[in-house]
Amino acid sequence: MVHLGFECCDIDQAVFFCQVEQGLTIVLVHVDDCTIAATSVKLIEEFKVGMKMHVEITDLGELHWLLGIEIKKNHKRHTIHLSQHSYINSILQRYHFNKLKPMETPMETHIHLLSS
Repeated sequence: MVHLGFECCDIDQAVFFCQVEQGLTIVLVHVDDCTIAATSVKLIEEFKVGMKMHVEITDLGELHWLLGIEIKKNHKRHTIHLSQHSYINSILQRYHFNKLKPMETPMETHIHLLSS
């Protein structure tokens, strides 16, 4: 990464950044996977070209998942939606809560719950 002009983040050794006049590129590395964020598509493409000179890469396209978080981008509205729906459902299934009925909160104030 240093050969490409990137610096390692002082806080997290898996985060690299490169700031140039055209903008900022941030790369998050996890084992053999990396996520690229930049202020322009041109900077992302330049990073990919630079990486291809050193290692073989596979471009999986636009980001859809990151650390169990689903990412949906709406380019027309310029919005990003983050969801942990899949993660929550896996926890509910693990503890056999996936068949419980939903309940509005706050609950009714006059109901008294008893422990059994």
